[in-house]
Amino acid sequence: MGKKTGKKTKKGKVLLEEKKLPQNICLIGEHVEDDKNIYISQTVYREIHKFAGNKTTNESGGLLIGTVIEEFGKTNIIVQGFVEAKYVEATPTTLTFTHETWDYCHKTINDRYENAKILGWIHTHPNFGIFLSEYDKFIQENFFKDENQVAYVVDPIQQTEGFYYWAHEKIERCKGFYIFDKTGAEINIENAEEKVEDEIVPEKPAQGNLISYAVNGCLFIAVIILLISYVNLKNRLETLETQQENLLVSVDIAYSSMQNQILFLQQRMEEVQTVLVDENSEEIPDDDTEETTEQ
Repeated sequence: MGKKTGKKTKKGKVLLEEKKLPQNICLIGEHVEDDKNIYISQTVYREIHKFAGNKTTNESGGLLIGTVIEEFGKTNIIVQGFVEAKYVEATPTTLTFTHETWDYCHKTINDRYENAKILGWIHTHPNFGIFLSEYDKFIQENFFKDENQVAYVVDPIQQTEGFYYWAHEKIERCKGFYIFDKTGAEINIENAEEKVEDEIVPEKPAQGNLISYAVNGCLFIAVIILLISYVNLKNRLETLETQQENLLVSVDIAYSSMQNQILFLQQRMEEVQTVLVDENSEEIPDDDTEETTEQ
Protein backbone atom coordinates (compact mmCIF):
# COMPACT_ATOMS: atom_id res chain seq x y z
CA MET A 1 0.00 0.00 0.00
CA GLY A 2 1.34 3.41 -0.90
CA LYS A 3 2.09 6.15 1.58
CA LYS A 4 -0.02 9.27 1.39
CA THR A 5 0.78 12.95 1.36
CA GLY A 6 -1.67 15.75 2.10
CA LYS A 7 -4.39 16.51 4.62
CA LYS A 8 -7.02 13.95 5.64
CA THR A 9 -10.74 14.53 5.30
CA LYS A 10 -13.39 13.49 7.83
CA LYS A 11 -13.76 10.21 5.93
CA GLY A 12 -10.07 9.46 6.43
CA LYS A 13 -9.18 10.09 2.80
CA VAL A 14 -6.19 12.13 1.70
CA LEU A 15 -7.01 15.54 0.29
CA LEU A 16 -4.33 16.45 -2.25
CA GLU A 17 -3.07 20.00 -2.62
CA GLU A 18 -4.55 21.51 -5.78
CA LYS A 19 -3.91 25.23 -5.58
CA LYS A 20 -0.31 25.86 -4.57
CA LEU A 21 2.94 24.86 -6.23
CA PRO A 22 5.56 23.19 -4.02
CA GLN A 23 8.09 25.67 -2.64
CA ASN A 24 10.68 23.33 -1.12
CA ILE A 25 12.05 21.64 -4.23
CA CYS A 26 15.20 19.96 -5.57
CA LEU A 27 15.90 19.84 -9.32
CA ILE A 28 16.99 16.46 -10.66
CA GLY A 29 18.58 16.66 -14.10
CA GLU A 30 18.26 19.76 -16.25
CA HIS A 31 15.83 22.66 -16.25
CA VAL A 32 12.91 21.95 -18.60
CA GLU A 33 12.32 24.57 -21.28
CA ASP A 34 8.96 23.18 -22.43
CA ASP A 35 5.64 24.31 -21.00
CA LYS A 36 5.44 21.44 -18.50
CA ASN A 37 7.12 20.66 -15.19
CA ILE A 38 7.00 17.39 -13.26
CA TYR A 39 7.08 17.37 -9.44
CA ILE A 40 7.18 14.23 -7.29
CA SER A 41 6.85 14.10 -3.52
CA GLN A 42 9.98 12.98 -1.68
CA THR A 43 7.85 10.48 0.26
CA VAL A 44 6.47 8.98 -2.95
CA TYR A 45 9.89 9.06 -4.61
CA ARG A 46 11.43 7.05 -1.75
CA GLU A 47 8.47 4.68 -1.68
CA ILE A 48 8.78 3.91 -5.40
CA HIS A 49 12.51 3.23 -5.16
CA LYS A 50 11.98 1.01 -2.13
CA PHE A 51 9.25 -0.86 -4.03
CA ALA A 52 11.44 -1.27 -7.13
CA GLY A 53 14.63 -2.12 -5.26
CA ASN A 54 14.08 -5.88 -5.12
CA LYS A 55 12.19 -6.18 -8.41
CA THR A 56 15.24 -7.31 -10.39
CA THR A 57 13.86 -10.21 -12.44
CA ASN A 58 10.56 -9.16 -14.04
CA GLU A 59 9.13 -5.73 -14.69
CA SER A 60 6.87 -4.24 -12.02
CA GLY A 61 5.00 -0.98 -11.67
CA GLY A 62 1.99 1.00 -10.58
CA LEU A 63 0.00 4.18 -11.00
CA LEU A 64 1.07 7.74 -10.23
CA ILE A 65 -1.55 9.82 -8.40
CA GLY A 66 -1.77 13.56 -7.94
CA THR A 67 -3.03 16.85 -9.32
CA VAL A 68 -2.30 19.32 -12.12
CA ILE A 69 -1.75 23.02 -11.47
CA GLU A 70 -1.65 25.65 -14.21
CA GLU A 71 0.62 28.47 -13.10
CA PHE A 72 3.28 30.85 -14.49
CA GLY A 73 2.41 29.81 -18.04
CA LYS A 74 3.25 26.18 -17.36
CA THR A 75 1.36 22.97 -16.70
CA ASN A 76 2.70 21.56 -13.43
CA ILE A 77 2.17 17.83 -12.92
CA ILE A 78 2.31 17.15 -9.15
CA VAL A 79 2.81 13.46 -8.24
CA GLN A 80 1.65 12.97 -4.64
CA GLY A 81 0.77 9.30 -4.49
CA PHE A 82 1.67 5.84 -5.73
CA VAL A 83 -0.53 2.74 -6.02
CA GLU A 84 1.20 -0.56 -6.66
CA ALA A 85 -0.14 -2.49 -9.65
CA LYS A 86 -1.05 -5.92 -8.34
CA TYR A 87 -2.27 -8.96 -10.29
CA VAL A 88 -0.17 -7.99 -13.31
CA GLU A 89 1.33 -10.27 -15.95
CA ALA A 90 5.06 -9.57 -16.00
CA THR A 91 8.16 -10.74 -17.86
CA PRO A 92 11.71 -9.32 -17.87
CA THR A 93 10.70 -7.01 -20.76
CA THR A 94 6.92 -6.45 -20.48
CA LEU A 95 4.30 -5.46 -17.92
CA THR A 96 0.60 -6.04 -18.58
CA PHE A 97 -2.18 -4.54 -16.47
CA THR A 98 -4.98 -7.12 -16.22
CA HIS A 99 -8.65 -6.39 -15.50
CA GLU A 100 -7.96 -7.40 -11.89
CA THR A 101 -5.11 -4.87 -11.80
CA TRP A 102 -7.33 -2.00 -12.93
CA ASP A 103 -10.12 -3.00 -10.53
CA TYR A 104 -7.69 -3.09 -7.62
CA CYS A 105 -6.07 0.24 -8.51
CA HIS A 106 -9.35 2.10 -8.99
CA LYS A 107 -10.75 0.76 -5.72
CA THR A 108 -7.57 1.70 -3.85
CA ILE A 109 -7.58 5.22 -5.31
CA ASN A 110 -11.26 5.74 -4.42
CA ASP A 111 -10.72 4.43 -0.89
CA ARG A 112 -7.56 6.43 -0.25
CA TYR A 113 -7.86 9.80 -1.99
CA GLU A 114 -10.52 12.49 -2.13
CA ASN A 115 -9.63 14.39 -5.30
CA ALA A 116 -6.91 12.37 -7.02
CA LYS A 117 -6.16 12.08 -10.71
CA ILE A 118 -4.23 9.30 -12.40
CA LEU A 119 -1.20 11.16 -13.70
CA GLY A 120 0.45 8.20 -15.42
CA TRP A 121 2.34 5.07 -14.57
CA ILE A 122 5.69 3.85 -13.32
CA HIS A 123 7.38 0.64 -14.38
CA THR A 124 10.81 -0.90 -13.99
CA HIS A 125 13.43 -1.98 -16.54
CA PRO A 126 15.65 -4.42 -14.63
CA ASN A 127 19.15 -3.91 -16.11
CA PHE A 128 17.78 -2.64 -19.44
CA GLY A 129 18.29 1.09 -18.93
CA ILE A 130 15.91 4.00 -19.39
CA PHE A 131 13.83 4.08 -22.58
CA LEU A 132 10.32 3.37 -23.77
CA SER A 133 9.97 0.22 -25.83
CA GLU A 134 7.39 -0.03 -28.61
CA TYR A 135 5.22 -1.99 -26.16
CA ASP A 136 5.61 0.79 -23.54
CA LYS A 137 4.63 3.39 -26.14
CA PHE A 138 1.56 1.33 -27.02
CA ILE A 139 0.50 1.35 -23.36
CA GLN A 140 1.12 5.10 -23.08
CA GLU A 141 -0.79 5.88 -26.27
CA ASN A 142 -3.80 3.73 -25.36
CA PHE A 143 -4.11 3.88 -21.56
CA PHE A 144 -2.32 7.10 -20.57
CA LYS A 145 -3.04 9.29 -23.55
CA ASP A 146 -4.18 12.39 -21.66
CA GLU A 147 -1.80 15.28 -22.39
CA ASN A 148 -0.86 15.53 -18.70
CA GLN A 149 -0.16 11.84 -18.09
CA VAL A 150 3.46 10.73 -17.79
CA ALA A 151 5.56 7.58 -17.78
CA TYR A 152 8.22 7.08 -15.09
CA VAL A 153 10.88 4.41 -15.76
CA VAL A 154 13.22 3.08 -13.06
CA ASP A 155 16.10 0.64 -13.51
CA PRO A 156 16.73 -0.82 -10.02
CA ILE A 157 19.93 -2.58 -11.08
CA GLN A 158 21.68 0.21 -12.97
CA GLN A 159 20.07 2.72 -10.53
CA THR A 160 18.90 5.07 -13.26
CA GLU A 161 15.54 6.71 -13.85
CA GLY A 162 13.66 9.07 -16.13
CA PHE A 163 10.29 10.64 -16.88
CA TYR A 164 8.52 10.78 -20.25
CA TYR A 165 5.71 13.20 -21.05
CA TRP A 166 3.52 14.34 -23.91
CA ALA A 167 5.09 17.21 -25.87
CA HIS A 168 4.39 18.34 -29.44
CA GLU A 169 1.78 15.54 -29.77
CA LYS A 170 4.28 12.77 -29.07
CA ILE A 171 5.86 11.14 -26.04
CA GLU A 172 9.31 12.56 -25.26
CA ARG A 173 12.01 12.20 -22.64
CA CYS A 174 11.87 14.87 -19.94
CA LYS A 175 15.28 16.44 -19.26
CA GLY A 176 14.60 16.90 -15.56
CA PHE A 177 12.06 16.90 -12.74
CA TYR A 178 11.63 18.23 -9.21
CA ILE A 179 11.50 16.37 -5.90
CA PHE A 180 9.52 18.32 -3.31
CA ASP A 181 8.60 18.20 0.35
CA LYS A 182 6.82 20.38 2.85
CA THR A 183 8.49 23.67 3.74
CA GLY A 184 11.41 23.21 6.15
CA ALA A 185 11.87 19.49 5.45
CA GLU A 186 15.28 18.39 4.20
CA ILE A 187 15.36 16.84 0.77
CA ASN A 188 18.08 14.23 0.80
CA ILE A 189 18.02 11.89 -2.18
CA GLU A 190 21.34 10.06 -2.27
CA ASN A 191 22.95 10.20 -5.74
CA ALA A 192 19.57 11.09 -7.27
CA GLU A 193 21.04 13.66 -9.63
CA GLU A 194 23.68 11.22 -10.85
CA LYS A 195 21.01 8.62 -11.51
CA VAL A 196 19.35 10.88 -14.05
CA GLU A 197 22.44 12.39 -15.63
CA ASP A 198 23.98 8.98 -16.29
CA GLU A 199 21.18 8.15 -18.72
CA ILE A 200 19.40 11.30 -19.70
CA VAL A 201 21.33 12.64 -22.69
CA PRO A 202 22.49 9.65 -24.71
CA GLU A 203 19.95 6.88 -24.47
CA LYS A 204 22.30 4.01 -25.18
CA PRO A 205 21.63 0.36 -24.50
CA ALA A 206 23.30 -1.16 -21.47
CA GLN A 207 26.61 -2.92 -22.17
CA GLY A 208 25.28 -6.03 -20.49
CA ASN A 209 22.66 -6.29 -23.22
CA LEU A 210 25.02 -6.09 -26.21
CA ILE A 211 25.25 -9.90 -26.44
CA SER A 212 21.45 -10.11 -26.38
CA TYR A 213 21.20 -7.51 -29.16
CA ALA A 214 23.84 -9.39 -31.20
CA VAL A 215 21.96 -12.68 -30.82
CA ASN A 216 18.70 -11.00 -31.81
CA GLY A 217 20.44 -9.49 -34.83
CA CYS A 218 21.76 -12.89 -35.92
CA LEU A 219 18.29 -14.42 -35.49
CA PHE A 220 16.81 -11.62 -37.57
CA ILE A 221 19.35 -12.25 -40.37
CA ALA A 222 18.64 -15.99 -40.19
CA VAL A 223 14.92 -15.35 -40.54
CA ILE A 224 15.53 -13.13 -43.58
CA ILE A 225 17.69 -15.84 -45.19
CA LEU A 226 15.00 -18.46 -44.52
CA LEU A 227 12.36 -16.21 -46.06
CA ILE A 228 14.48 -15.68 -49.17
CA SER A 229 15.09 -19.44 -49.44
CA TYR A 230 11.38 -20.09 -49.03
CA VAL A 231 10.51 -17.62 -51.80
CA ASN A 232 13.13 -19.14 -54.14
CA LEU A 233 11.89 -22.66 -53.39
CA LYS A 234 8.30 -21.61 -53.97
CA ASN A 235 9.21 -20.05 -57.32
CA ARG A 236 11.13 -23.20 -58.29
CA LEU A 237 8.16 -25.41 -57.41
CA GLU A 238 5.84 -23.19 -59.45
CA THR A 239 8.23 -23.47 -62.41
CA LEU A 240 8.31 -27.27 -62.11
CA GLU A 241 4.51 -27.40 -61.90
CA THR A 242 4.26 -25.29 -65.07
CA GLN A 243 6.75 -27.56 -66.87
CA GLN A 244 4.80 -30.62 -65.74
CA GLU A 245 1.55 -29.15 -67.08
CA ASN A 246 3.22 -28.32 -70.41
CA LEU A 247 4.63 -31.86 -70.60
CA LEU A 248 1.18 -33.37 -70.00
CA VAL A 249 -0.26 -31.16 -72.75
CA SER A 250 2.53 -32.28 -75.13
CA VAL A 251 1.85 -35.93 -74.30
CA ASP A 252 -1.86 -35.47 -75.01
CA ILE A 253 -1.08 -33.83 -78.34
CA ALA A 254 1.38 -36.59 -79.30
CA TYR A 255 -1.12 -39.28 -78.30
CA SER A 256 -3.86 -37.69 -80.40
CA SER A 257 -1.48 -37.40 -83.32
CA MET A 258 -0.55 -41.09 -83.06
CA GLN A 259 -4.21 -42.08 -82.97
CA ASN A 260 -4.86 -40.04 -86.13
CA GLN A 261 -1.90 -41.65 -87.86
CA ILE A 262 -3.10 -45.13 -86.88
CA LEU A 263 -6.57 -44.39 -88.23
CA PHE A 264 -5.04 -43.06 -91.43
CA LEU A 265 -2.90 -46.18 -91.83
CA GLN A 266 -5.90 -48.42 -91.18
CA GLN A 267 -7.86 -46.60 -93.87
CA ARG A 268 -4.95 -46.92 -96.32
CA MET A 269 -4.65 -50.64 -95.57
CA GLU A 270 -8.35 -51.12 -96.20
CA GLU A 271 -8.05 -49.27 -99.50
CA VAL A 272 -5.07 -51.42 -100.53
CA GLN A 273 -6.94 -54.60 -99.60
CA THR A 274 -9.91 -53.46 -101.66
CA VAL A 275 -7.69 -52.83 -104.70
CA LEU A 276 -6.02 -56.24 -104.35
CA VAL A 277 -9.35 -58.01 -104.15
CA ASP A 278 -10.56 -56.24 -107.28
CA GLU A 279 -7.43 -57.17 -109.23
CA ASN A 280 -7.69 -60.83 -108.22
CA SER A 281 -11.31 -60.95 -109.32
CA GLU A 282 -10.42 -59.72 -112.84
CA GLU A 283 -7.69 -62.38 -113.33
CA ILE A 284 -9.91 -65.48 -112.51
CA PRO A 285 -11.74 -66.77 -115.83
CA ASP A 286 -15.43 -67.62 -115.89
CA ASP A 287 -16.06 -71.48 -116.21
CA ASP A 288 -19.22 -71.09 -118.32
CA THR A 289 -17.41 -68.97 -120.82
CA GLU A 290 -14.71 -71.57 -121.36
CA GLU A 291 -17.18 -74.38 -121.95
CA THR A 292 -19.03 -72.49 -124.65
CA THR A 293 -15.84 -71.76 -126.49
CA GLU A 294 -14.85 -75.39 -126.65
CA GLN A 295 -18.10 -76.46 -128.22
